[in-house]
Amino acid sequence: MNVNASIKSPALGIQRANASATIFLSSGASLAIRAGTLINGDAGAFTFPGDTEIAVPDLIPGEDYGVRLDEGRPFASLLGPENPIDAGCIGGFHFAPGGNASARSGGDATPAINPCSLWDIGFRPACPDPRGMKLVQVGGAHLFWDDIYWLGTEHERYGTSRCGATIATGETLDRLNYHDAVEILAKYGKRLSTYDEARASAYGVTERSSADGHPKMTGLDAARTSATGSMQATGNVWGWITDGDPDDPRPSIFGGSWLFGSLAGSRCADLDVWPDVSGGGLGVRAACDHLAT
Repeated sequence: MNVNASIKSPALGIQRANASATIFLSSGASLAIRAGTLINGDAGAFTFPGDTEIAVPDLIPGEDYGVRLDEGRPFASLLGPENPIDAGCIGGFHFAPGGNASARSGGDATPAINPCSLWDIGFRPACPDPRGMKLVQVGGAHLFWDDIYWLGTEHERYGTSRCGATIATGETLDRLNYHDAVEILAKYGKRLSTYDEARASAYGVTERSSADGHPKMTGLDAARTSATGSMQATGNVWGWITDGDPDDPRPSIFGGSWLFGSLAGSRCADLDVWPDVSGGGLGVRAACDHLAT
């Protein structure tokens, strides 16, 4: 379900020209504020009658950036450990190590701003920290966000979605069974995806294919990048999900591993597995609801 709530901070509020979209536009490594946006802050109200370019630094692939205003002039900067909303950002984005899929054969190896990762304070994931996530639409109506990367072993330090992290599995942690996965994600205000959400998120990958070997780190696997920018979306490690039952969701796994070859893909799932299963080929990708004001 989509979440609607007031999240305006005392110092910042946004009026958007398009109620169903973020205030940002992106192309490659460029970024702009959408025409018709009004931003109210402690320093006053700033209007953007036309698409307004945002000053960006030299972007580093795999990193997250926040957008702020300097006397009404928008600029982007690399995020530090502080929550970007607490740090006064009006929004942010992820600079991915490769482009999103444009068809059903995966993405590419050209670094770019993931357009699905654009968020602002009134159009973002419902979890406390929005970095490292991207927006997915299911069936033309349902919106949710999920992590770009698999959960890493150092999630307590870096969060749940980070490029270049050791993938958290039952091999790299003491265990990662269904109950552990649910408990870990809940600490961050996140949850497991349903089957319908997972297949929408993974759409665009090269179907019936897998990575050449056991992936140890999160990062680019262009052939299995999805249309929304999920990295290593299928054919890398299995991911915990649920079958989607609204009353009694069953522990399920999705996507196939590097061992699954031609069976892996965006509809590959085992929708009824033992919740105590844990192993080196089973990780988790966090999800959460959409928040719009």
